[in-house]
Amino acid sequence: MNWKPKAMATVSLVCKWFDDLAKRVLWKEFCRMRAPKMMLHLQSSGSHRIECSKDGLFNNVQVPGHFIHCTQFSRTMGKGFLMPPCKNDVLYVSDPCEHLDQGDEGDVGFFRGVFKSFSMSMVKGMLIQRGAQLHPTGLCPYHKAKLWSMPEAKMIPQRASCRLGAYSDSSDFYVCPNAHILGNCNLLPLSDSEEAFKLQ
Repeated sequence: MNWKPKAMATVSLVCKWFDDLAKRVLWKEFCRMRAPKMMLHLQSSGSHRIECSKDGLFNNVQVPGHFIHCTQFSRTMGKGFLMPPCKNDVLYVSDPCEHLDQGDEGDVGFFRGVFKSFSMSMVKGMLIQRGAQLHPTGLCPYHKAKLWSMPEAKMIPQRASCRLGAYSDSSDFYVCPNAHILGNCNLLPLSDSEEAFKLQ
């Protein structure tokens, strides 16, 4: 099948019937086609329900940008988001979607991620242990659940910014009880981000 995600997203905006079909079937099949190994691995425990959608936490943020035609999710990227006690958790994180220059703060990057077996993860246990606060307004776009604030829980490793090619301490992300991560960061200029990776 010749997947055209931009066309699917556009039709979903104007046709409720198609939007319902896309949420139930098409986006899942799109994910299976684009990231088969990741989908198979996430579902290998038999307990993980995969939710796929065109939506994101920051839909209402007015930041000029572009449509990502192919998003790369990586366990290697995900490892940079795990605190040392959580190093055995499995997390896939996407490359940041780069948006236009925002003046002094530079380019903005939006990223997503998903945990495997989040209910049994060390990250969830640590969030509960630390009494992490929920985001006051943000909801997970996939099922409208409230989101834990990773900055409030002080659970963002410094190397996360290096992985994203972002300014130090500019990464901000949230996790929902159903394993989804959504976040943003201020991206370094390309030459600076390359230096950051060399120093990592």
